[in-house]
Amino acid sequence: MEKEIEQRFEALEMRVAVLESRKKTNNTKKEQSWYKPGSTIEKVVNLISEQFFDEPKSIGNIVSELKTKDFHLKASDLTLPLRKIVRKGLLRKTKKHADGAVSKKWLYVKVS
Repeated sequence: MEKEIEQRFEALEMRVAVLESRKKTNNTKKEQSWYKPGSTIEKVVNLISEQFFDEPKSIGNIVSELKTKDFHLKASDLTLPLRKIVRKGLLRKTKKHADGAVSKKWLYVKVS
């Protein structure tokens, strides 16, 4: 009986060691971005890097620009990604156009 318990204990220790080594290798992955590759957020962030948001843009402008790049999204698909980008500090919301006119809808512009 004692030998059987000892064998089971050794087997358990081996399984724990295997699991611990897997956990260590998972932590050595490269640092992940705050958004997933290929996501809507990435598409908008790419527009930021292309200076698209140097002047205030409406959601309709963003949808149109993404269509030219063959990404067919609805305005409602951009609501949450734009909110996350604004909270991250890459864009800001405004109601003023570049010429100073006031808009009824929110516009998004690159943070200076």
